[in-house]
Amino acid sequence: MIKTGKKQIIGHDMSALLLASLCLLTLARVPTNETSTWPVNYYGVDVSQYTSQSTFQCLVGQNLVYAIIRCYQSVGRPDPNCAASVANAHAGGMQVVDAYFFPCPTCGSATTQVNQMLSYFNANSVNVKTMWLDIEGSQYWLGDYGSNQAWYKSLVDACNAAGLVTGVYASHSQWTSIFGDAGFTYGNNLPLWYADYDGEPSFDGFNGFGGWSSPVMKQFSDAGTKCGASYDINWKPSL
Repeated sequence: MIKTGKKQIIGHDMSALLLASLCLLTLARVPTNETSTWPVNYYGVDVSQYTSQSTFQCLVGQNLVYAIIRCYQSVGRPDPNCAASVANAHAGGMQVVDAYFFPCPTCGSATTQVNQMLSYFNANSVNVKTMWLDIEGSQYWLGDYGSNQAWYKSLVDACNAAGLVTGVYASHSQWTSIFGDAGFTYGNNLPLWYADYDGEPSFDGFNGFGGWSSPVMKQFSDAGTKCGASYDINWKPSL
């Protein structure tokens, strides 16, 4: 996704009042370049690599207070780093720890993959609040939109049958490219975490898809680099 920026030129004859106002606005802006601590505790990270307890402690110190850990990989297996990273997130002081599930429709049935995930969780005592279904990627192509939709339906059904607390991660562009229609609405009773790298921690301008009119969380930046880690930055209006 292409990011754009805007510049503003202020003339030398600008009044002192306007200059003061601009300074106040600058101080109030969210520090999307991570130059300072995040202003409120509604910010968090998602990670796809092993992340240590000390890194999570550092992120909490930046007011990034919830974590979403990759626990299933798009190659069709549980992520071997999931259990350790989840435990480290709890020990590092994260207020909420979730997982995300990156499925592989070309690797076999959704039920088999969900059962693999559950077996891994049970064997490793993985403690997460919500499992987010990561709906994106070229591996999500079975030859036609109908087949993609059917596999996704079976994934949602398998999670429901297993009693998992589940949400959906997607973007308008990925949803329409995979399912062929922004109006495909299966599973829209689940909460939506959506991606839009516009650098804005708000739902303003949300382009509805999948029957969702209101998301619960937004991934608005992929530029997190503090604390010796690389991560995406997320915002939601409440924990």
